[in-house]
Amino acid sequence: MSEPLELTKPKRSFSRLTVIGTVLPAWLAVFWSIWDGVDMARAIAPTMVILIASVIGVYQGVGHFDLRSQLSAGARPSPAPRAPRSEAG
Repeated sequence: MSEPLELTKPKRSFSRLTVIGTVLPAWLAVFWSIWDGVDMARAIAPTMVILIASVIGVYQGVGHFDLRSQLSAGARPSPAPRAPRSEAG
């Protein structure tokens, strides 16, 4: 019988940079629209907040499905490292 696979933590550096590259300009647009005036903030801020929430939600959702696919393939989490016990007394 084969040993169970261990979970691998994907780097996802490209998707992380893509999220940062999308969310940072969106926040800048929110702050700029607030600074520019109430009318601009009413037009821009809600759309950008929805964009920010959507991008972060998709990023976390993909990570969730990635973890589920590894678990369904038989991967098991590696044991967490234990902290050394302190000397009491």
